[in-house]
Amino acid sequence: MPFLFISGKIKDNGLWAEEKEVDAVWGVFLKKIRYQRPSSIVQIVQPAATGRSSGSASGTYSSIGSGIDEVDHGEIAHLMWETVRVRVLRAGTLRKIVEAMSNDNLDVQATHLSVFLATYRAFATPTEVLKEIIYLYTHSSQEFLRKTMLDCLNAWLDSYSEDFEQGADGYHCLRKVILPFAQAEGLTSLALKVQYKLRCRRKMRKSTSLHSLRTFSPQNIKTYSLMFIPESHFAQQLTYFDKELFLNLRVWECLGGLWKRRCGCGSVVATVEQFNALSGRVVATILLDSSVSFQQRAKVLEKWIRISQELRQLKNFSSLKAIISGLESNPIFRLSKLWHYISKDRLAIYSQLSQIFSEENNRMAQRSLLEAEGTAKFPTPSKSPKDRRFLSRVLRSSQGTRGTSCAENDSPNGTIPYLGTFLTDLTFIDSAYPDFVHDGLINFEKRKKEFEVLAQLKLLQGSAKGYRLEEDPYFTAWYNSLMVLDDKTAYELSIAIQPERTPVKGHRKSDSFASNSSSENTETVLPLNRKGSVQSSNESSILYSGHGDSGTGGGGNSAIVGLVSATPETSVVVRVSTPAKGDVMYKSMLVSNSDHTPQVITQALEKLGLEDEEPKKFSLVQVLPNKELKFPPNANVFYALDTSGIPGSVRLEVRPITTNLKANQHMSQSTTSINNNNNVSKLNQNSQHQRF
Repeated sequence: MPFLFISGKIKDNGLWAEEKEVDAVWGVFLKKIRYQRPSSIVQIVQPAATGRSSGSASGTYSSIGSGIDEVDHGEIAHLMWETVRVRVLRAGTLRKIVEAMSNDNLDVQATHLSVFLATYRAFATPTEVLKEIIYLYTHSSQEFLRKTMLDCLNAWLDSYSEDFEQGADGYHCLRKVILPFAQAEGLTSLALKVQYKLRCRRKMRKSTSLHSLRTFSPQNIKTYSLMFIPESHFAQQLTYFDKELFLNLRVWECLGGLWKRRCGCGSVVATVEQFNALSGRVVATILLDSSVSFQQRAKVLEKWIRISQELRQLKNFSSLKAIISGLESNPIFRLSKLWHYISKDRLAIYSQLSQIFSEENNRMAQRSLLEAEGTAKFPTPSKSPKDRRFLSRVLRSSQGTRGTSCAENDSPNGTIPYLGTFLTDLTFIDSAYPDFVHDGLINFEKRKKEFEVLAQLKLLQGSAKGYRLEEDPYFTAWYNSLMVLDDKTAYELSIAIQPERTPVKGHRKSDSFASNSSSENTETVLPLNRKGSVQSSNESSILYSGHGDSGTGGGGNSAIVGLVSATPETSVVVRVSTPAKGDVMYKSMLVSNSDHTPQVITQALEKLGLEDEEPKKFSLVQVLPNKELKFPPNANVFYALDTSGIPGSVRLEVRPITTNLKANQHMSQSTTSINNNNNVSKLNQNSQHQRF
């Protein structure tokens, strides 16, 4: 088939050229391989157009005869390496993508097959893929292509059997398409495999859910109490729950295109619900009992911090993030009297645990931990002396409560990551790269980038199999009986415990899972320095040195008094979102009295992961219950905000300006625009003296 030679310059990613066909776009890479001396019946055939230049060897071999005397080995005996051209599919039709699995380069073939099977659901259905495989097998005279299609089908059945479960689209194909095809073509081994899978599917009809329901006597459940459950046992049971969910996670459900539309993402939703439920239970155990004192609530909060230490040692970052989110939620964060009773050492450990999930440098701390400990048996300190001291401190503190050392615990541990980071990465990839290029060709390069993230999840799933944990059914029954509070109820209980005098400033909510759960998770809390002021969330230094008082009771911690009042009353916390991302994700950010519209838009885009977008192409709008306020291009946002609602409920939207005329007219009718910049500036100058 004729092709167009597009480029001939080596790029940073190794791409040398592109060859465009009618139904495909190929990337051409130059690969250096060890030179193999030709045998007596094989010699290297140089292309006629390139002469005898060794730098342009195509790597094509051809049989030409049996006389070794015909080959002049004198000129090539000294060669050790040669350069060959490798063609890799970058875009194509569905049939071309399936056909490309028959690449004669085994490395390229294996990679292409893995990428395709992991990501094809984003652009095709099992029925469509199966039709293409059978078509190429039955209509091709090339034995290599036929064998490749058969190998692909077997790999599909073995590696992604969930595609053929009862009720799925592939189950009908298994019974009505693959089995008749195997019998008609005389493929006995394939037919036997299909028949075995069909029998297994029938037996699985009565299979129970992941956590089967059991009946226990109320007396056994009542024997469990949060304060009397050992932290190690609590963390192990949470890790058991998360391990079962993570091992049953179908990684392809995390694809950005599927997750944003919630298309058949049952295993992801189960993980989200488990995460949000744990975060909600953390809040409930601290707030529910209205008769207890702040000292008793502080003991519950410290209990959760000690459980977090155990989770860190078990490398369960999912439950660790959920507990941190619960402790940093607005109903807990605002209770300054409660935080006053937390010891300095416990606060220092809590701060460092929360720094694991810092958003600094694209969550670099969390990614570095997964890279270092993802497949390690035990927690591994990084190269940073500060991180090593912190890890040893966390482990030493947790071991003191159990009386065992890490060396004595020789059972292998796995790793359970915080899934939200991977969902965010895949969502960004889905938003940044188009699904189709070159007049409707499927963008397979996008699928390769998605596969890099999915491959990390698969690797961590293999590591999670190293856990040797057993379920405690009585703990499970007690844990499931705990109440989960919604945001409104939790905030009302928090207000009843400590009435609100001034609006809470400085709280930042975290990237939470988008789910049907009413729980809303939070971001890293703004830690305190020695003077009680709010530190930057990007700082990783420990709050207090280890030379202070290490008491864990109700000992006075004078620095914590500034937890709520530390932030000056010249700022307000707002929730920001954008319709440009195609989902309903909110981020929280701080707007100060010196921030104007361009600065707020820039900060919001960074929060939403749209740093590469130009702020000039967006407008800023405050969404109110019955109207909207549109900010002028250079307004002082702080003084123009309507903050008459519940504290923390101010909602802003960053909207693309590139809308059609009708949309603009409709928006102008439904929004209340703020007056010109001069009036706002005058209002700012007058209001500064009135409000502060």
